[in-house]
Amino acid sequence: MSRAQQHILAIAIVLAVIVVCGIHVFLFPMYTTNQPNHHTKISSYEQVLCRGGSLNKKKYIINNNKFVPIEWINSCPKYGIVSATQGGRLGNQIFQYASVWATARKTGLDPFLPRCILKTLEEHFDNLSIPPLSYIGTCTIDVGQVVSSLGQWNSTEQNIIIPRYAAYWSLILLWLDDVRREFTFRLALKLYADKILKKISIKFNTTDPTYVGVHVRRTDYVDYLWQKLKIRPAPVRYYLTAMDYFHNKYENVIFVIASDSINWCKFNLNSKKHRISLISDINARGPGKDLAVLAACNHSIIDYGTYGSFAAILTGGETISYNVTTYFSTMIADIMPNWRIMS
Repeated sequence: MSRAQQHILAIAIVLAVIVVCGIHVFLFPMYTTNQPNHHTKISSYEQVLCRGGSLNKKKYIINNNKFVPIEWINSCPKYGIVSATQGGRLGNQIFQYASVWATARKTGLDPFLPRCILKTLEEHFDNLSIPPLSYIGTCTIDVGQVVSSLGQWNSTEQNIIIPRYAAYWSLILLWLDDVRREFTFRLALKLYADKILKKISIKFNTTDPTYVGVHVRRTDYVDYLWQKLKIRPAPVRYYLTAMDYFHNKYENVIFVIASDSINWCKFNLNSKKHRISLISDINARGPGKDLAVLAACNHSIIDYGTYGSFAAILTGGETISYNVTTYFSTMIADIMPNWRIMS
């Protein structure tokens, strides 16, 4: 063999070695049976669940009147957990909490919620039982074992993370009395609601009134109804017909109206036939106060949306709901014996 041939052979051998090494390093891992590691620290995962993806940095929280580290550990869950992704306003986040609570009771998994949701709810409710995710912040979660609904859940190793805007109303209704007890308004809100209702009864010179809370959802929901469901918002005649129902059935009825568009109500629901009191701030800046007043009423008129629906659930009396086919408030009315649908 000539020197030139020996040189070519040597180059060929070197190239072959390089190719074999390349295959081993870059191609073989694609076919390996080892699963990728999906575990992440819960304190980091909590950031993803909050709207905007970030939380205020706090080193300590108050627990049983004591300051404890934000990543204080009681013990890491043995199995999966139930939690939720923050989305929407107060009504959405109330339903997210209730959905996590009910799903945990159904599955036996441990419920935890991101602080961004609990912070909103703890401004309005006392003694909520679900702890924050930060209590197990140094534990890890297998994000490869995350499902988004009870229907997808088939193992206690899986974590159920309820998505934004979800409302698992059918589960919540299974333990309705317990859910109502879970949402106990703060004392200041209870006193506010009592004060408002007493003031309204004095205004109408009624000593034994029957309060009917009316929630009117407008603003962005008008566009949402058309874009998602191709329907128009509830017309004025719906609210007035529902008021007629209660006016004819009960004595001394007063309608207490809350809305995110109270000016619309002033203009459209100014019936002289009924005693009406509008309670909302013109800029809708007191949703917690309005909710406490609506929940303190005897009965409810709602149109759609999580806020009005949960107000009616907390009230516990008769409820009239606007007829929106396949919408969850309409489906609740199909099940609840004291709810009725009206167009």
